[in-house]
Amino acid sequence: MTTRLSVGVTRKVGQPNYGSACATCQLEIEIDSTLMNDHADTLTERIRRTFAICRREVDTELSQHAASQPSEPRKVNGPTNGTVIHSNARPSTNRVRPATDAQIRAIHAIASKANVRLASELDAEFGVGSPQSLTLQQASELIEKLKSQIQPG
Repeated sequence: MTTRLSVGVTRKVGQPNYGSACATCQLEIEIDSTLMNDHADTLTERIRRTFAICRREVDTELSQHAASQPSEPRKVNGPTNGTVIHSNARPSTNRVRPATDAQIRAIHAIASKANVRLASELDAEFGVGSPQSLTLQQASELIEKLKSQIQPG
């Protein structure tokens, strides 16, 4: 008989202009019940190794996101009185509704279920590094796309 164990790591880091980048890794492992009862040290080590894998993947995703972000601020043309705006800031005259917290949670959950590398998908489809950077409409589109990638069963 086996038991399933879920291990997850989520890390969110602050970005300029009140932004953030987030990465999540969730793994599910099956454990033989005898391991749980008779070999607690082995079980503990397996859990630690699984967490280490998740931490490493989260670190990789966040470092790739950081590497893709410009580090130098840029001057904005126009009457800014010398204000410096980081290039990931998107000044806009029309208000765009950001993705909701519920959409962001759904995106993480569905991407995990569909075995999709979320950071890669976000960059390829929308040119952003985290679901928090999506608009309400973009988040809806991504949720539908991710749902279509889940294998039935």
